[in-house]
Amino acid sequence: MTPIDLSAAPFHLDEAAQAWVHQTRDSLSARDRLAQLFNLLSREGPETAIESLRTFKPGGVTRIFSANLADEVALMRQVDGAGPVPMLVSADLEGSRMSLPFGTEVPNPLGLAAVDDVEATAAISTIMAEEARAVGLNWSFTPVIDINKAWQSAIVGTRSYGSDVARIERHALAQIRAFQAKGVAATVKHWPGEGYDDRDQHLVTTVNPLTLAEWEASFGRLYRAAIEAGVMSVMSAHIAFPAFVRELDPAAEGEAFRPASISRVLNQQLLRERLGFNGLIVSDATGMAGLGDWGHRDQTVPDLVIAGCDVILFPTTPMPT
Repeated sequence: MTPIDLSAAPFHLDEAAQAWVHQTRDSLSARDRLAQLFNLLSREGPETAIESLRTFKPGGVTRIFSANLADEVALMRQVDGAGPVPMLVSADLEGSRMSLPFGTEVPNPLGLAAVDDVEATAAISTIMAEEARAVGLNWSFTPVIDINKAWQSAIVGTRSYGSDVARIERHALAQIRAFQAKGVAATVKHWPGEGYDDRDQHLVTTVNPLTLAEWEASFGRLYRAAIEAGVMSVMSAHIAFPAFVRELDPAAEGEAFRPASISRVLNQQLLRERLGFNGLIVSDATGMAGLGDWGHRDQTVPDLVIAGCDVILFPTTPMPT
């Protein structure tokens, strides 16, 4: 497994910060170290939500915010004390309906692509990031850098910046810069690239059908640009990329269609080694059938870790205390 260099991009931690990381990790019990792998989905009322966090002690939480701003801010002020380390608090900040319910209404990515004004995308992304930080968010599962080729795709739709690679690149990089300048870690998704399959990962493992050369000219270009820009995380999705697997093993049969989320080949050999990504790999939601088709959770959750996912979305039941 490729080791992570905390002194290098995108972390740039000095010696004191690295020492804090190692000392904090070493001070945790085995149970609490394990819990740090998980990002808990939270949609309950504030009292139930904070109790769940105190019981589970996850590394992060994705909060589905209610419209009650005061209650949500009060909850967020308690989050860092719910576990042994400060918590990652995440959301899908995509604009339009995928925004904070009490935030500024902004266009979705496809709307911004239609306007094609990078300064406007940067300004809107800055607004989103500032509002996110104001309510305690520090991590967004955006931007979506999928390519909207199969226009019926249930995953891509209006969530990406369209079908032109250059346009997607300039707007995605603008959002990454704006988010991270305001203290919100950005995530590019859905690795290794969606948009050529009109099926839905919630229902089935989808397939990226491109040849390796086609992928390099499109998704490879986009992911390399995001990594060069210092994006903090990549979401590994329930998408297969048979061309790369078959490049390494021409005789690969069913394994060529293993989704990236549980594929060491796609996460370690392609993303980490070939593209040089040194940041955090987060799995897509683990309740999706695109993952469940590959086995029971007792099997697939450990497979996520073995494949190189640093954070797992989302546990389905609380862990024992």
